[in-house]
Amino acid sequence: MTEPQRGRPNIVGIDKGLGPLEGQVLRAVSEIGRPVTVREICDHLAKGGYFAYQGVLNCMNRLARKGILARTERQGAFLYKLRVELEELTAQLVANVLGHMGGDLDRVICHLLHISPDAGAEKIAELRRRSRALPRGNRKR
Repeated sequence: MTEPQRGRPNIVGIDKGLGPLEGQVLRAVSEIGRPVTVREICDHLAKGGYFAYQGVLNCMNRLARKGILARTERQGAFLYKLRVELEELTAQLVANVLGHMGGDLDRVICHLLHISPDAGAEKIAELRRRSRALPRGNRKR
């Protein structure tokens, strides 16, 4: 099995976006942090309410066809894992939305960060340094 890709992912089918169940499934796979079966995801999602096995199975197969999940067979069962880190996937989804809207991407990002788009490269570099120093929570690495 391969490790998650580094850098900006280029996932086929991501331009179509993700539905709510797909998002929940991806978060669950990420939280578990290892290759999982459909049953394990159903059990994980059941903590927040009932999810039909067939619906989750269809969703995970759809994510595998889109290239977001890797699917391998082991001892008669399929195991699924993320092909990229969840943060990278989120970044690509946001970039796709921004790309469809147009405008200067750097200026859009400045607006999201509530800084002047005319702040300049030095200010943006300082923000990057500060953001890297922020605590990241309970990240599994």
